[in-house]
Amino acid sequence: MGFHGCEEEVAQNALLLCGSLQKSFNDYDWLGNGVYFWENDPLRALEWAVKNKKKNPAVIGAVIDLGCCLSLLERGAVKLLQSSYAQLLNDAEKTGLNLPKNTAETHGHKLIRRLDCAVFEKLHETVKASKADTYDTVIGAFMEGRPAYEGTEIAEQSHIQICVRNIECIKGYFLPLGFEEEKRRYLKDNA
Repeated sequence: MGFHGCEEEVAQNALLLCGSLQKSFNDYDWLGNGVYFWENDPLRALEWAVKNKKKNPAVIGAVIDLGCCLSLLERGAVKLLQSSYAQLLNDAEKTGLNLPKNTAETHGHKLIRRLDCAVFEKLHETVKASKADTYDTVIGAFMEGRPAYEGTEIAEQSHIQICVRNIECIKGYFLPLGFEEEKRRYLKDNA
C-alpha cells in the first residue's frame, strides 16, 4: 500500500473520475521517472504535500502490485545501479559533459537528486535496449531528517519510497480510513 501527497483536486479526480495520477518527469526525482508513493505512511505523504506548498494538501492511498520491481533492498539491484553509474560516467567522459550532482543538503541528506535520477534513467534505458523485462516499479529505503534522538542513526523522516513506472501496477485508489482527524491536527500544528 502506498500514499501519495498531492492537491485535493488531484486526489478527487483520481478517485471520482477513475483517473490516474500523473508521472513525474523531474530531473531530480530520487528513483527516476514515475508516480511516487510513501509506503504505509499517509502522514509522511501529507508532510510532503505541505512542505511542497500544496494549496489544499491531500493524501490518496493506492493498492500497488509491484510487478517486476527493482528493489534497492537487494544487493543485485545496487550492483545494477553501480554499473549504470559507470556507463553514465563513461558517456560523460566521451562527450565532455559533466555528470549531474545531488544537491540541496538538509540535515546531511541531499534532497535534489539529479545524479541519482540520471543513473536510474540510464539503467532503465539499458534494460529496454537489451529487450529484457523493464521494471514496473522501483522501491528503496531512505534515511531522511534529523536524528530521532542523540546518538542514533534513526532519522525522523526515514521512509520507504515506491516509484511506479508502469501505471497499470496501480490497482485502485482510496482515501485513508480514519486519517481526517490526524490530517486536521497536523495542519493545525503546522500552520
